[in-house]
Amino acid sequence: MVLVKNRTLTLGERFYFKTVFFGLIYTIKNIFKKKITRCYPEEKLDPAPSFHGVPVLVADSEGNPKCVACGLCEFVCPPIAITIHGTETDRPIERMPKRFDIDMLRCIECGYCEEVCPEEAIVMSQDYELVGGNRHDFKWGLDQLLVPEAKLKPRLEYIRKTFHRFKSEPRDEATAASVPGVGGAGRTLDGTQVHAALERYGDNY
Repeated sequence: MVLVKNRTLTLGERFYFKTVFFGLIYTIKNIFKKKITRCYPEEKLDPAPSFHGVPVLVADSEGNPKCVACGLCEFVCPPIAITIHGTETDRPIERMPKRFDIDMLRCIECGYCEEVCPEEAIVMSQDYELVGGNRHDFKWGLDQLLVPEAKLKPRLEYIRKTFHRFKSEPRDEATAASVPGVGGAGRTLDGTQVHAALERYGDNY
């Protein structure tokens, strides 16, 4: 058995005079300094392109989703917040979502959906305010998720730079998952090597 001996407090410790005194000094020293806090919601945050806001769908010039309903974002979503029901379409993409729902109460804004999307059809927006009166208000469908591509241009440029997507010049760097005879998964290759591998192996690549 361990005996714990209580320490006897001094008079100053019992009446907190010393603590209050030093607290007042600290307050007086900082009261006239420049404010570093943001008075939200009067002062809104101006997010940078790298900001992870709520995920939204990119709409093309005709207002249609760029999504091809491949289901990758639904599969990779950690909290299982995305639901997609695909359908066929006469558009060149052949498939599109008939239903695309995101439960914003489940979404953790991790950005996995954006990273895995092969069509740049879903991106993390700069919106961070979510308001609703009940749980149903936070289940966003196509009508709420679709945002014009022009409005999302800063974010799209950021992820293209970050993920090295859609390089137009052959000498640009590219990451090949697996190029036969050249490299393995995750190896960073020169764009010319990738083009040469495509020409050499054709459909077998």
